[in-house]
Order: sequence, then structure tokens, then C-alpha cells
Amino acid sequence: MHACGHDIHITTLIGTARALAATRKRWHGTVMLIGQPAEETVGGAKAMLADGLYDRFERPDLVIALHDTNSRAAGTVSIASGPALAGVSSIDVTLRGTGGHGAQPQNTKDPIVMAGEFIVQLQTIVSRQENPQQAAVVTVGDIHGGTKRNIIPYEVKLELTTRALSDKAMQIILDGVRRTAQGVATSAGVPEDRQPIVTVLDDESVPPTYNDPALAARVKAALVKSLGAARVFDEDPIMASEDFGLFGLEGHKIPTVMFWLGAMDAEKLAAANAAGTFLPGPHTSRFQPVPEPTLRTGVKAMTSVAIALLQPRS
Repeated sequence: MHACGHDIHITTLIGTARALAATRKRWHGTVMLIGQPAEETVGGAKAMLADGLYDRFERPDLVIALHDTNSRAAGTVSIASGPALAGVSSIDVTLRGTGGHGAQPQNTKDPIVMAGEFIVQLQTIVSRQENPQQAAVVTVGDIHGGTKRNIIPYEVKLELTTRALSDKAMQIILDGVRRTAQGVATSAGVPEDRQPIVTVLDDESVPPTYNDPALAARVKAALVKSLGAARVFDEDPIMASEDFGLFGLEGHKIPTVMFWLGAMDAEKLAAANAAGTFLPGPHTSRFQPVPEPTLRTGVKAMTSVAIALLQPRS
């Protein structure tokens, strides 16, 4: 199954291609349709660019994307201006100590204790080092250490995911992770040759996705004209991540915009909102987009945006 709704994305792409072909006299220019793979692992756009996408098919003037969502009803869309999705850095941290018997902790440098201190202190990066007006997240999602209850291990390995809406905020996180690991090890008396190992996984890291404000305004205007103002919502940035923004190249050389396509049954969504709960979303086996209105709206929305942007500029 495509639990993120990629069947919706590709069907919408095909429908948009057919609609644009049928209305060729209404627009001018060249359209390039991109089926971006592997955005959840932030590797698809990166791989396509490394494979010479823009060299082989020419560099576009702008790039537009849509993604389905469980937070909006089918038949509606939403759009953010400026930061749209967070950047992500995936970090591996190995805290190294000196192992020994649990009955003689004085002869060890316990990495289990260090890991506990490290996890707690990590949260001060967001609460005390970041600007409170800058959204940021530091999450430890995986921790492994030890083999038996009475043995103090030699090391503990942790896997972190960190999110931020700006490169500056992300750098504060990265510096804070390294400094926190070093500080915990130093306070535990870990020798120089057993200092922590902090590794940022470049293949699992990506900058924030940024919606060019001027282009976002043009896209929103086209959506309102096509769907009606009551079906177009302003969206806040979210802390999930993907690599669509890389199509804009470093420094946002090419304006990019991603908007959200509502996919949920309106009555179920309203009931969930009233109860303060959430409908199952992408990446779960219980994600239940409503096919027909979602696809119809997606094709209409993307086609109208493309036609509006492919008019001669005076």
C-alpha cells in the first residue's frame, strides 16, 4: 500500500497532465511533471537532482507541489507562506564510558547514567538556547545499551531526530547536541579517548521547505478563483519534513511552493475535531482518504494553478 497517499499524488499528476493537454491553447510555456520518490526518507529530490534532472530536462522557472493531508476535508486545500515544513537533522550519538559490574559502580564510568542525563539536558536546547519564537524539536527515538541487569556497559547508542524552521535554529540544535554530549561525558570523568561520538547523517537530513511568499500569493489567488475562498485555507508551518524544497536549489534560487490537499471525510473530520482527536494520517495503515472528491479537487487545483502561472507576464 501507499500509506502516505502517493497513489493520490500520482493520479492527480496524471489527471493534471491530461487537463493541461486538453487546454493547451489557454497557457504558454513548458510544463515538466515530476514524480518525486522517497520524500519520507528525504532522498528522492536529492537523488533526482544528483542524476542531472535539470541538466537533462532544463531548469524550471518555478516548482509547485501538492501533498494530501488528514487535517483538511476532501474538497479543500490549504497553503502556507514562508516556512512550510521543518528541516530535519538525523543524529547518532554514542556515549562511551567504562563498563564493569553493577555491584562496583565506583570502578566504572556509567554510560547508562550519562544517557539519562543527556536526554534530559537535550530539552534545554529548545527551552533555553533557541529563540522562543523559533519552532524547534529535539527527539530521542531510539536508545540501546547494556546486555544484562547487573552489568554496566561500555557504551550507549542513541538516535535523534531534530526539526527546525530555519537553518540558524538547526545549527543551534546541532551545536547544542555536541556540547551537551561533551558536557555530560566531562562531568562523568570520561577520559579523552572515550569521548562521545556525534554523527550527523547527511543522507537523512534536509533543510526546511520554504514557500516563496510572492509565488505563494499567486498560487493562493489561483486556488481561490478555481475552488472558491471558502475552500482555501491559510496553513501554519508544520514540523514534519520532506525534501521537495531541494528542487529550489541552494539559496532558494528557484521559487517553490507546496500546498496541502484535503483528503478526509468532512463529517468524520468535524467529529474528530469536536472530540479533540485526530483522524489517522499518512504513514499509518488506517489512513482513509476519500478518493473521488480528493482526486477531483487535486486535479482542478493543480491545473488551475499551472494555467494561472503559465500566462504571459506584462
